[in-house]
Amino acid sequence: METPTSPSPGFEPTPYWHTTVAPITEPADHPLPERADVVIVGGGYTGCTAALQLARSGARVVLLEANTLGWGASSRNGGIVHPGLQWGRAALQRRFGERLGGELFRDGVQAFFTAERFITEEGFAADYRRCGMGVAAWSASHLGGLEEELAELTSVGLTGRMVRGGDVRQELGSSFYPGAMIVEESGMVNPAKYMAGLGGAVLAAGVDVHVRTRALGIDVAGPERIVRTARGIVRAGAVLIATNGYTDGTVPWIQRRLLPIGSYIIATEPMSESVAASISPRGRVSFDTKSFLFYWHVNAERRLIFGGRASFRPTSVAETARILRTAMLQVYPQAGGLAITHAWGGNVGFTFDRLPHLGEHDGIHYAMGYCGTGVTLGTMFGLRMGRLLGRSTEVADEPLAFERTPFPAAPGWGGVYRGNPWFLPAVGEVFRAGDWWKRNGPRFLGGSR
Repeated sequence: METPTSPSPGFEPTPYWHTTVAPITEPADHPLPERADVVIVGGGYTGCTAALQLARSGARVVLLEANTLGWGASSRNGGIVHPGLQWGRAALQRRFGERLGGELFRDGVQAFFTAERFITEEGFAADYRRCGMGVAAWSASHLGGLEEELAELTSVGLTGRMVRGGDVRQELGSSFYPGAMIVEESGMVNPAKYMAGLGGAVLAAGVDVHVRTRALGIDVAGPERIVRTARGIVRAGAVLIATNGYTDGTVPWIQRRLLPIGSYIIATEPMSESVAASISPRGRVSFDTKSFLFYWHVNAERRLIFGGRASFRPTSVAETARILRTAMLQVYPQAGGLAITHAWGGNVGFTFDRLPHLGEHDGIHYAMGYCGTGVTLGTMFGLRMGRLLGRSTEVADEPLAFERTPFPAAPGWGGVYRGNPWFLPAVGEVFRAGDWWKRNGPRFLGGSR
């Protein structure tokens, strides 16, 4: 997620999370080694979790990060930790068959428990707490889909219920939505504190970290991978690309399969206990069901963290902060007196099938495409890749279902797309129109929203 170069009046154009934690103490510039067992490109949740797993198993690991550890979404995301994928079980089974589709759904749910267990067992001071989530129906027509989703989630052991009308306000503090799905197995985390704990563990484990060192290309020569950088080359037995929404042309085949989509967040000043209780009566994390979704929660400092995909067009943090503040006041009019202290934004890594992917192509491993669920999936995929590349013999080291699905390029014109999503503004307007119609169209037809 990128920071604008010019200041914006009224708020700091930087992630609020960065003010809550000291920068990770990174090693000074030092020469690249000639060889490593594994080179990891990308120093976020996935890359660092994999590196930690590998180093603890005795592997020589080099981690290359183009900026600083956690510079991207890993220290800037909304802090929501929840189960599930963009698709439900029935949709996945229609697409991939009953067995594989069911396993994909299961692994998507399990990612929450994997991430929660990792954060707590490692002892990271990340302000994590399980608080439950509310998924708010953008329109009445979305309630049926949420009921089906709830049935699928409870069938695999999760706990939840549907609420409507006045019960929505009791759960989520807002009357803006006609109903919501409540799922108890969800939580919130301070993403920068999580990243700080993870980065510190990586360095303590002996991973050879090189920040401000961008990978420029990778050559595969038999059993050897040669990673090229501006500072020289590193030879390794395996390479993992873990760059998600900041994937560049280091491996063009991978870049053609990732869509960097902007997501933006604002943070308010701390509010009084009474206002906080009115906005977040149950302390839940929440998001809604529209394509240009909003997501939010009230954190431990009683700040409202409110984000969304405010625009698919080239924009600025100042403009998206204005859009998000307007949206925030639609959902929570009681927040009208709160000042916005921080606003920021950056990239979410989407794929053309809206599924995450990990695997190997032409001798290069990859793990990415989290579609907005990177805290859980990024952690799970990093742990899996660490065990895989470390040749773990643990019983738990079974392949994830995501390793058995194809990783598609852009449909029809995959050979044209080169990582620049020039088509997103047009797609965004279609999504925005669809959101408007779902919410407002029935009124023109004499029905309810």
